[in-house]
Amino acid sequence: MKSSIHRSSNPERPQVRAANLALTQGDSASQYQEFSNSVRNDGMFTEEPYHDLLGEEGSGAPVEEEPFDYSLLGRPNNSAVMPRKRSVQHSPSRPRSSQSSQHRNTQRSSSRQAAPSRSKKKQSGGGVRVLAAVVAVIAIVAGVVGILFATGFFKPRIEVTMADGTVKKIKAESAFAELTEGNRFYDGTLVNDINIGGMTKEEAFAAISKGLEAAPLNVNIDLKVRDTVYDLDMSSLTLTVNTDDVLNEAFALNRPTNPDDFEELTRCYNEYQKMKNNPAVFHTAYTCSTDGLSELVHGVLDPLETAPQNAVITDFDKTNNKFIVQPETVGFHVETDKAVEDVTALLVERIYEGVVDVSGSEIEPEVTQAFIDANFGKISSCSSKTTNSKSRNANINQACEYIDGVILNPGEEFSYNEHVGMTTAERGFQEATVIIRGQYAQGLGGGICQVSTMLYGAAVKANMEITNRRAHAWPSNYVDVGLDATVDYGSIDFKFRNTSDYQIVIRAQYNSSDNGLVVSIYGHKLPDGQRIDFISSVNSTTPHGDTEYVANPDLAVGEKNTVRNAHDGINVTSYKVWYDADGNEIKREEVATTNYRMYNKKVEVGTKLPNGGHANFDPKTGKVITPSPAPTKAPTPVPVITTEPPAPSTEDGGGE
Repeated sequence: MKSSIHRSSNPERPQVRAANLALTQGDSASQYQEFSNSVRNDGMFTEEPYHDLLGEEGSGAPVEEEPFDYSLLGRPNNSAVMPRKRSVQHSPSRPRSSQSSQHRNTQRSSSRQAAPSRSKKKQSGGGVRVLAAVVAVIAIVAGVVGILFATGFFKPRIEVTMADGTVKKIKAESAFAELTEGNRFYDGTLVNDINIGGMTKEEAFAAISKGLEAAPLNVNIDLKVRDTVYDLDMSSLTLTVNTDDVLNEAFALNRPTNPDDFEELTRCYNEYQKMKNNPAVFHTAYTCSTDGLSELVHGVLDPLETAPQNAVITDFDKTNNKFIVQPETVGFHVETDKAVEDVTALLVERIYEGVVDVSGSEIEPEVTQAFIDANFGKISSCSSKTTNSKSRNANINQACEYIDGVILNPGEEFSYNEHVGMTTAERGFQEATVIIRGQYAQGLGGGICQVSTMLYGAAVKANMEITNRRAHAWPSNYVDVGLDATVDYGSIDFKFRNTSDYQIVIRAQYNSSDNGLVVSIYGHKLPDGQRIDFISSVNSTTPHGDTEYVANPDLAVGEKNTVRNAHDGINVTSYKVWYDADGNEIKREEVATTNYRMYNKKVEVGTKLPNGGHANFDPKTGKVITPSPAPTKAPTPVPVITTEPPAPSTEDGGGE
């Protein structure tokens, strides 16, 4: 505020300050204070506190104020220019005089001199006010932010579609609370056409139970398999209604579980709004116990389930070499589990009468009679000629009868001794030449090794597995070397296993008209017209030595008996050779390696003298040395008898 000294003269402006000074002439400071307070409280403007007008540091000296600028009237109080205070030096004992111009000027001059000090104080007070203003602004902003936080202004929001189609952004917290608070169903929830919106679970259960239809008195559902209808007696089952399950499902519909999953929350809220126009519809149903129903259905349908039966060979017609076949049986599979589901579905739909079509399918067997007729026949055969020995041929024929027509199942092992049995007279066997301990002898069943050898060849050619086979002491003359198989009941057996997938039949036939022996195997033929040949190849031989002579005291001098012919030692390997339908060799497989030891010829020489004594014998030459007799009449010459061994064809008897 400018000093009144510099103001322009305005005769129309009232001189308030002059009146003030007039009142204070000759008065005490208290009178001025009273006036000053009255002026300060007139509501027109605000002055500094009263104590500032009393001078510095409460000295009580009166302060001269500049005249008020009335041009400021009309502005708001807070914009009025405050009067600048001035100190006026007065003697404590002298009253102020408004007519002393010199004294006033002196006071003003003194006041001006003190101005620098007052200006410094005003600058300091202005900085405090600025700082206070900044703090106030910060406090106001903080308060506003706090209010916004308190009202949830900064909380996350989701964009949802209301029932009327409008799109809004609402607080996620509010949406979650709206969907989850309260144990009541949403509006638009219908169960059995009853609106349970706004109800608790207990209220909804009561309302639905009241409106339930009575349980059906009888459940009459039948099962139809192919063209036959089977009664399904369900009278033992208890019907139950699934009200609790339906209410739990309806209550959980569109109800979020995680307040922080905004995607789920938005979806649930949108669906919740849709329910107001498109209610969610649920239905209860009477149902039967699943376990009890399954047992009832299986009880009806399981007997209809049949497994397929393959056609099997039951016998063999030896007249025309044909298989006698038991025809196959087609199996049938019933979709029982599907039938249980279909019956349950009817009950869920509250359908208590009807016929359920049960699906089923036929199961074809793997082996049919037509398949056997087309693919079964003779697989292999092996043949040879016998001797003219009646007893030996009788034994061969007897052995053939014991094994002819034997049916061997897949995986089953055949034993020659088991089927032919002990070679006794009671079982039809006769004595014939056999091999015992490396030399010929007579024994029951001589000749049956020729049958086992033919069976060995037929089994190899039929691609069977040979599980037990032993060669003779030396090769037989009715088969190639290395292809024989000897037997001796109780000690040596011939065995093979049926490794095919089907049954096989053994045919063994002796023809007395031509002494022919044939052993064949019938079954599933080898694939693609293939066949197998059985051959051998000699690896090495060991020549036999000189004839061995042994004395026989039971033979008269001059008699001889050959108990063994000479045989070279032989090492031989046998093979299966595969051929295709055109006779081309496909492959060759080793079957066995056989070692025949070397045998010298062995001859018995008689040493028995007529008088009961024994002549001397030379084992190197086989000669008998008899003592010279006394001269007497020349005796009648006695002919020398030599016993020859059997024909080589009979060297296959039992033994080593």
